[in-house]
Amino acid sequence: MKIALLTHKMKPPLIGGVDVYTDRLGRGLLRLGHEVVYLAFDSSGEGNDIVVEPDSHHDGTAVHRILFNFDSLPKETFDTVYNPDMGQVTRQILAEEGPDFVIILNFYMLTLATVEAAKSLNIPVAHVATDFVPVCRWGTFMRWDNRTCEVGESVQTCASCFISHRALGKVMGSVMEKLPEQTVLNWVEKNASLPHPLGVVRPFLNHASVMKRRLGRIRPLRQQIDLVLVPTRFTEKTFIENGFAAKQIQFLPFGVDLDNPLASTPKTEADHVRFMFLGRLQPYKGLHLVLEAFNSLPNPSGATLTVYGAPDGHDDYFANLQQMMDANPNVHFAGLIPPTELADAFANADIFLLPSTWHENSPLILLDALQSKTPVLASDIGGVSGIVEHDRNGLLFPREDVAALQLEMQRLIERPELIAQLQAGSQLPSIESYAQVIVEKMAAILPKQAGVA
Repeated sequence: MKIALLTHKMKPPLIGGVDVYTDRLGRGLLRLGHEVVYLAFDSSGEGNDIVVEPDSHHDGTAVHRILFNFDSLPKETFDTVYNPDMGQVTRQILAEEGPDFVIILNFYMLTLATVEAAKSLNIPVAHVATDFVPVCRWGTFMRWDNRTCEVGESVQTCASCFISHRALGKVMGSVMEKLPEQTVLNWVEKNASLPHPLGVVRPFLNHASVMKRRLGRIRPLRQQIDLVLVPTRFTEKTFIENGFAAKQIQFLPFGVDLDNPLASTPKTEADHVRFMFLGRLQPYKGLHLVLEAFNSLPNPSGATLTVYGAPDGHDDYFANLQQMMDANPNVHFAGLIPPTELADAFANADIFLLPSTWHENSPLILLDALQSKTPVLASDIGGVSGIVEHDRNGLLFPREDVAALQLEMQRLIERPELIAQLQAGSQLPSIESYAQVIVEKMAAILPKQAGVA
């Protein structure tokens, strides 16, 4: 079969999880004997036109890279996850390539217009859920204050989220969320003519109007997706509760490349426990929790903590992290790490820390840790607890509970034999088995789509 993979940038070095997994899936499909073509984007283009970069390849496989100027994109592109111009270019590429089906791994820039483009050509569509973009305007399923969203996507709850960063917004949002949705939508229609003092609700109504357009646009497009592959039960639950039909969903944990050096690089020896954090240095990744717990260990016994990452748009937060790291000589800040050095980094680590404060989807770095036989100490959150089983291949602690995190860290220091026990608990599916399930599921759709008996 010929399969089109729609992804992120697909430019080396592949750092983002979406592109890393796209590459992994593409290679798996190729090894199974299928033909692969990539659609990616480059937002550093010039002018206002959306064009396709000619003769681009990734390891010998064709890449149709869509070039555009990020600043020229309409705001509506991000509010509604829909850009008709992007869809038109995608349609031209798909018409030229004629794949049997497409797999969309990311909607961020290509938007759900890609679904419309494929279906207009009668091409079946699968979506690998690598994030929450189809069910959250933020794309993270987190609220404005970096807290996990517990209520889901709707006109009122999302409008409230976007204005609640101000004191008046919090009050207004709490009031407006209690009103019937139709009342709010009626007010949206009258927004411009609302008299004082009702004019105070205009910021809320502006965002309610955006959400009305967003949901009106993407709800029918979501239903056109033939197969949605979710890596965790939490993602499955989240997608179904926010507009996807259960019949669209297939639970399928992410696969790994069995030939990855992570699986064969032996651990180095040390006379102390070595903790490791690797990720974005943003509040919801939780490094501050690790540093607070590590810096106040009652009996560290020489334990070390290595931190990989870089400032990521949160300068004040990073400044605070630096102070916490500088306060302990056993904390080493190693900065960004090239993908080629990942196996060595895990070889020099005994425990991988994943203290996220939000419900991750299925972070690939978690799979990397388990494949390298590095047990995980992680927050007990939706996208992690389905992969990490407490006392089998890792340890879990309640989200944001520093005391519980410290207790587990101290437990590992005092019982190093537990690390070897946890190492034995990691078994992950291969990317070939993952790819084969997609092919079989989509092959069952092809006759109906092509009108063949």
